Amino acid sequence: MKSQPNENRAKADRYVVLLKDGKKSSINKAEKELNIKMVSSAELNSKNRSYQVMNADTGIFYKNLNVGVVDEVHVDILKAAVKDKDNPIIYWEEEKEYRPVSELELLVRLKNTTLELQQHLEELEQLLKNKNEDSAPEPEDLSWGLEAINIAATDRTGKGIKTCILDTGLYKEHPDFEGRNIEGKSFIEGEVWDRDRNGHGTHCAGIAVGNISNQGKRYGVANEADIFIGKVLSDSGSGSTSGIIDAIDWALEKGCKVISMSLGAPTGIGENPSRIFERAGEKALENGCLLIAAAGNDSRRPNFIRPVSSPANAQSIMAIGALDKTPNIAKFSNAGLNTGTGGRIDLAAPGVDIFSSFSKNASGNQLYRRLNGTSMATPFVAGIATLLWEAFPNASAADIWLKLEKNSKPLNHLESRDIGQGIAQAI
Repeated sequence: MKSQPNENRAKADRYVVLLKDGKKSSINKAEKELNIKMVSSAELNSKNRSYQVMNADTGIFYKNLNVGVVDEVHVDILKAAVKDKDNPIIYWEEEKEYRPVSELELLVRLKNTTLELQQHLEELEQLLKNKNEDSAPEPEDLSWGLEAINIAATDRTGKGIKTCILDTGLYKEHPDFEGRNIEGKSFIEGEVWDRDRNGHGTHCAGIAVGNISNQGKRYGVANEADIFIGKVLSDSGSGSTSGIIDAIDWALEKGCKVISMSLGAPTGIGENPSRIFERAGEKALENGCLLIAAAGNDSRRPNFIRPVSSPANAQSIMAIGALDKTPNIAKFSNAGLNTGTGGRIDLAAPGVDIFSSFSKNASGNQLYRRLNGTSMATPFVAGIATLLWEAFPNASAADIWLKLEKNSKPLNHLESRDIGQGIAQAI
């Protein structure tokens, strides 16, 4: 099933609004102010999706987040609302577009937007081509990431812990996921969650909750976790604020303890985090769930370093940087340059030459692939968080966050702006 070129990108004249609370009176007042009907996410199901409901007269209110999404509301109305201290609408922003944060995706984007980096891009393109054509890596190379996070130190498997991957979906027919408890939902119009014609989501899911490859090597961290898949990025690799918020609300409703997001949108120096994602992270923590996101791959070290992407730059969402085998900070990994306004790096994890599952429905028709990116580092930490939830089932989400930081391994030769507390460890 092929989607239209711009079908699942950020929609013009769509706004994400933050309400001060989820009281019925607040929702009613917001409806009156915006002259629309707000449908609660509680009324959504597999046959009644948010993208089918939203139009100029009808918006969505995500009850677990106190966040609404509306179309074609005049900006002046929104500006006036946030200035009125008695108005339930306290913040709004235009919908953004989000994409995977693997080096391959960055390559495509940079090729279309810049000429001055052409030489570097061609070198990167050849490197990635050589790696991706290598479908049978040496066995000793398959699990370097697991060794780096010290997976041998624990006998936990994440059994019974609900872990959600928000990405391009999952190739559900992959033999390594056979017999697992898997539930999914697509938040992309016209595309299903269990085919994954992109492959990025299957790769990230494999790192966090995958199992053992057909070469007999383990590559997944929490290999007995219950898997929840939210397809928030299209097969072509684009998604939007509203789709991601919709999926977070769904994952909280399902009782997920960890949500892994290997996606992002670039930010500028001094740019504040989105209050929408700040609220999403806060509500997740309150509901016993930890949001973990990729820091982004916009840097070209050592001379060109960019700040942490959105949504990872929200203080209530854990931001993950990427390391190579040496271990040094990956040349593409973003840094905590906006610490005054949010946007620090919290932890780092392996993110270069990472072997994991892939989708036979994607380009290359492969079951496995090695990829680079903070996209790959993020599910390592999500998997470790899943193991910690199994070990400490009564812990709060804030407790799990602190345990991840406390148990991390310092790397004294690297800066905290790049790796936060250190490399995440499974102990």
